Amino acid sequence: MKFKIPTSSKSKSEKSIGLDIGFHHIKAVELIRNDQGFQVTKYAIREIPSSILQQKDRTNALGGMIKGMFSDAQIKGSSVYLSVTGHNVIIRNALLPKMPPEELIDAAKWNAKEEVLFDLDKAVVDNYVMGETDKDGATLLDLLSVIVRGDVIDFIISIVKAAGLKPKGVTVVPLALWDYDQVINPQEPGVVTSYADMGAERTRIYFVSDGRILFSREIPNGGKNLTGCLAGEYELEDEETVTIDDVRAEQIKKTFGYPAEESTEKTEEGIPLILIRERMEPILIKQATEMDRSIEYFKNQYRKDSVDRLILSGGGVGLRGLYQFLKENLDLEIDRCNVFMQATVQDDSISKEDMKLYGPSLTVAAGLALGQCNKINILPEKHRPSLKKTLIKLAPLAAVFILFMSLYGYSSILRSEVSQKTASLKDQQSALEKLQLQAPELQKIIGELTDTKETKKALYKEKNQLPGSSPFPFNFDLVYSELALLVADNTSLSQISYTAIGNEEESGDVDLTQTGDADISGKERIKVSGEIFGGGLKVQQSLKLLLQDLKNSPLFRAAKLIKSSPLGEEQYNSPGIQFELYVFPKPDNSV
Repeated sequence: MKFKIPTSSKSKSEKSIGLDIGFHHIKAVELIRNDQGFQVTKYAIREIPSSILQQKDRTNALGGMIKGMFSDAQIKGSSVYLSVTGHNVIIRNALLPKMPPEELIDAAKWNAKEEVLFDLDKAVVDNYVMGETDKDGATLLDLLSVIVRGDVIDFIISIVKAAGLKPKGVTVVPLALWDYDQVINPQEPGVVTSYADMGAERTRIYFVSDGRILFSREIPNGGKNLTGCLAGEYELEDEETVTIDDVRAEQIKKTFGYPAEESTEKTEEGIPLILIRERMEPILIKQATEMDRSIEYFKNQYRKDSVDRLILSGGGVGLRGLYQFLKENLDLEIDRCNVFMQATVQDDSISKEDMKLYGPSLTVAAGLALGQCNKINILPEKHRPSLKKTLIKLAPLAAVFILFMSLYGYSSILRSEVSQKTASLKDQQSALEKLQLQAPELQKIIGELTDTKETKKALYKEKNQLPGSSPFPFNFDLVYSELALLVADNTSLSQISYTAIGNEEESGDVDLTQTGDADISGKERIKVSGEIFGGGLKVQQSLKLLLQDLKNSPLFRAAKLIKSSPLGEEQYNSPGIQFELYVFPKPDNSV
């Protein structure tokens, strides 16, 4: 990708199309940008059927689905802007020395090598220069870098091409949200904005200030959790039992949302809405709690006094009553994105209820069409139109002429090259003979180098055994605070111990490689031992949730359970289990 600073669109009156291909839904928006904002001209939303999601190779099926969406919505354009998200997408801020544009990509990869878990050689990278800073007499670039696993980009482009469309750009979701917000409500310097994109399975929350994406976190809670909690059996007042499946649960969620506390209405099955509220409330409380934890962590980590705005987007925001619930439980300014209601010209053919329900889910697609990937564009060069590619297409028409001109002077050039290569071959043979004579001396030097490496290894081993030789690579205060937040009320921690690289034998940890588990040697880790009290499946569920929270925590790379066993009757008055697990903290500079 080329090093650049974004420029404004050449023509604001041209139509542009944003295509948001999610994990469960596909959304498309065609709009026209104007001086006051934008006007939606066409849109489409389609849920991906489970039959397609279960296919191993679903490229053609998704392409056909998108082609049908565009046809039904009468979207005539073929050039689209796309987005990617997920754990294979890395967004980083960095200060790097000023250097030629062609060197900046490799510098960004090198700077992120400790954080990226996939193959950087096959990754796609693009940079956005936010400004320059002078420090200690040197000019540094304030850089936003996006690094994406190569096959992720190839997959989404293959879907678009299967639909008969042309990708014009690919960016990341937070930049699409940022571009949308800048059109609707440009912010003054210093304002900290949090974007919460609420999807079907997860909520992603991003923090932006002064044109910089500072921090992001994924919350494993979304619209599917609300649908799942509504499915199941209900006991009515006349002792009749009603069973609600997932399809009906989704309908109830969209129809009634989060009912008011004083509601006296009932569903068609006779289920009081107060029961619907009781089932949804724990899920929404967890969502608000996780958002609040993310905000507090961001403020502590980046030394910010407050987060000024929380902007909600995504399909989950259309749930009736959710906005009011979050306003009552989060102490900050909250606003919702709604593509239909925030357009400068509203479509009278869409009902107000449909606007409220579907408008927020189109935010990313609208942001893609508005921003047109002008900050970050990770579309590989091989998929971009260029003069060179045009000439390649025209090449067959000029093939005869080029061949004739080439043959005219080829014979003399060929003889000259043969003569030069023959002389070069003789020089190489002479050099090879000299090297063969020097080979015994080189073997002696190699042997001495091997002895030196062994001596160095022994010295390092002695050094590691000295007191204080292993510095801690992470902040224990943050680790202890995170463990305290994640431990449930029925859980007690009895021991926390740290094992540094090279000190596995002194720690007395069990060698998991002998039992068939993954090798954990050579990894910094913390061993946590404790007890979970309770009976039946409750303790197993508590242990499962603890492991999930540890894995999803921004402080840890992974968590592994070592063992768990029932508590002895002579140990405690209450039943339960005792457990031991490892957590592997992230380095201090990657949190």
